[in-house]
Amino acid sequence: MALTPEEVSSVVFDTTRWRTGYDIKQVDAFLVKVVEEIAFLQNEVEMAKRGTNLSSSQSVDTKSPVEVLTLAQQALTAATNESERLVREARARAASISSSVESEKAEISAQIKRLEAIEVEYRNRLRGWLSGLLNDLGPQLHESIDSTGPVKVITENPQSD
Repeated sequence: MALTPEEVSSVVFDTTRWRTGYDIKQVDAFLVKVVEEIAFLQNEVEMAKRGTNLSSSQSVDTKSPVEVLTLAQQALTAATNESERLVREARARAASISSSVESEKAEISAQIKRLEAIEVEYRNRLRGWLSGLLNDLGPQLHESIDSTGPVKVITENPQSD
């Protein structure tokens, strides 16, 4: 079943008699062979990634049940190892993200405390400034009241005669 690059590049299709072009059945047959070979190679690559080696001359169909079981166990072991690796990576990433979030939380808390301290300082300064203004206005207000003299309060309704 091995399809070589030379075979692909050297393939020659017959032309048809009634119209120009290639024999559709030959082209279709060749394309089926190409598709099968590509699928087979992709399967081999996938198995190699999982840690299972099937040589190009080997096939599950030609193996004994013990060999198939061994291959299945190897594939299961490879899949288990891969899943454990992925879980470890996910946990490490989660821990990293959690650590990052905790760090940001600490920074934000520190900023809040700094802002609260600034607010308290501002309020105290404002309170002191307003108290100073009131203290300065107090004597001026008393002087203004004293300089106007007594105020006559009318308790009766004045009637005109």
